[in-house]
Amino acid sequence: MNIESTAFNDLFVMNYNSFKDERGEFVKTIHKDTFIDNNLEWNFTESFYSVSHKNVFRGMHFQYSPNDHEKLVYVVKGSILDVVLDLRHSSDTYGKYYTIQLSDINRKGIYIGKGFAHGFLSLENDTIVEYHTTTVQNKQNEGGVKWNSFGFNLPILDPIISSRDIYFEDFDANKKYF
Repeated sequence: MNIESTAFNDLFVMNYNSFKDERGEFVKTIHKDTFIDNNLEWNFTESFYSVSHKNVFRGMHFQYSPNDHEKLVYVVKGSILDVVLDLRHSSDTYGKYYTIQLSDINRKGIYIGKGFAHGFLSLENDTIVEYHTTTVQNKQNEGGVKWNSFGFNLPILDPIISSRDIYFEDFDANKKYF
């Protein structure tokens, strides 16, 4: 795998190698030594995956300290428009967002450091997204930012959004999230 920096500190694009033959495909998503060589946390403590219909938007989620975490996200099947919002008040990119398309074709992933909110739009039916986090999810420390409150515009008119995500508070540039 090749790890690519972005304009955001602690946010990296993972370019995975895909090995295909007559049996199918093989992709390595975590390699301890590569993560250590790039000063990335490699010890993930919890893993999730979601299956989404086309036009589902999930996000913008994060965990407050002490349960804040690094997160590794990639697509097993289908494609997404991934969105990451910097909530680190002291960061040069505070309140700015980063987007990237992740898919089973481009085999890209994203490594998200602590202090970011994360979400994604499913671009295909039955899209499977896998996430690994460095802390265990804690309901008391869950946070969220309303998906359309920080300058990001979805490329569709009527996203399918959970009632939980619809009622997140708007992003507040004066608030200190982290």
